[in-house]
Order: sequence, then structure tokens, then C-alpha cells
Amino acid sequence: MAARSTGVFPREKFDLDDQLEVTTSDADLGITLKNVGTIRCILLGSTITGDATVTFNVGGRDVVFGANDLDVNGVGIAYVRGALCDADDLVKYTIAAGTGSATVGAAYLDAVDNVGCLSH
Repeated sequence: MAARSTGVFPREKFDLDDQLEVTTSDADLGITLKNVGTIRCILLGSTITGDATVTFNVGGRDVVFGANDLDVNGVGIAYVRGALCDADDLVKYTIAAGTGSATVGAAYLDAVDNVGCLSH
């Protein structure tokens, strides 16, 4: 994994790693998701209104953010267990507008509990 930054969220004890940025296209970020104990899904500078959603697909598992899941700064954080991911190691996010709207400033994964080797 790439070297960690000096810290965007120092109080919460995690940083954002450019290697683990998530986009709207399926991407293999270079880690074996099943080997990570807990994966943090992070939205930054985002907006969600109405019944719109932003869904992270993390190795076949969906993590869904709705309007009530963001703080006043547009930050949303949710978790998924790496053991629940399938073997494809692909990640992306999608936006479903419904009767509202959604924008994503940035999206990241963070390996919270590393177990074993992270790279393929």
C-alpha cells in the first residue's frame, strides 16, 4: 500500500490514501479485500437529497448512503467486513437519483483492520 498522508482525519485515527480512491468505474485497487478485517467506506464533500443514494460496491458487497448518512460537511462513513467480499476485488460507487439528487466530492476506502497480506 502507498505511504500514508499526514492526516485528513487525525482525531478519528485514519488518513486518506490516493491509491484507495474510489470512482464510478470498476477498479482493482491492488488489495485483496477478503484479507482486510474491516473496510471503511468514506464520502467527502458530497450531497444527497430526497431518496437519492450513493452505493459503494466493495468486492460484491453494497454499502448504501442516503441523505441522513451525511454530516453537515457532506462526509459519510460506513463499514463492511472484508471477509464478506467476493474474490473479484473490484470497487466503485454509483449514484441513483430517485426523486432527489446526489453528488460525490470524493470517495475512498480505508483498510481499518489489516489481516495478512494486502496485495495480490
